[in-house]
Amino acid sequence: MRGQISFDIIFAIIIAFIAVSSIVIVNGEITKMQTQASVRQQLDGIGTGLASVISASEILNDASSAAILIPVPKLMVVGERRTQACDITIAGGQITLEYDIIDIETGLAVDPLTGRSTVVTVQKDFKVPAGMTVPASVKCGETLAITKS
Repeated sequence: MRGQISFDIIFAIIIAFIAVSSIVIVNGEITKMQTQASVRQQLDGIGTGLASVISASEILNDASSAAILIPVPKLMVVGERRTQACDITIAGGQITLEYDIIDIETGLAVDPLTGRSTVVTVQKDFKVPAGMTVPASVKCGETLAITKS
């Protein structure tokens, strides 16, 4: 009888350990998914704003010289104490925004299990403004300058 009770206790402890471990793993995955969704939404908003301003800058085509300065906001990322910069590439009527998510627990940009990095990428199309000069790249937190001279 005593052996049966200790076996039941060990079995209950193992089941409890498995349940707690499963909850921790699911919680970590939910946090990663929320971080990716948050970053994607912020990049989408930044890209939409930049695309509309760049497209609208064509109305300044008749001016002899013009400059539009657009401050690009940084990203607020879950688990990061400071706002984060992203990479923005502008070419051929398309804006590409990228942010490489760093794992909060490991501090690595590459997942040690899969060997892949988690890069969130958003692309936005815009009408290339005639006569205006748009830089090829900028980072979040910097100022985008659209000029005509």
